[in-house]
Amino acid sequence: MLLDAQRISLREKLILAGLYLSKYDSLGLKKLGFESYQEAFNVIGYGLGSRPASIKNYRDEFDPLFPNKR
Repeated sequence: MLLDAQRISLREKLILAGLYLSKYDSLGLKKLGFESYQEAFNVIGYGLGSRPASIKNYRDEFDPLFPNKR
């Protein structure tokens, strides 16, 4: 059983999803089985119990750190 301090918060999960999508760009989408970012935002966002726009916003925040075309 995990201690409370070891649990990953919802916010941290959203941040990690955004980081992954920013870093791996279209390759990351394909690896996860998504055909579009919109599909990824919807599935991941709703799957985590959040809004899809949250995933997009976190992805966009990481974009300056990675050499992607967005």
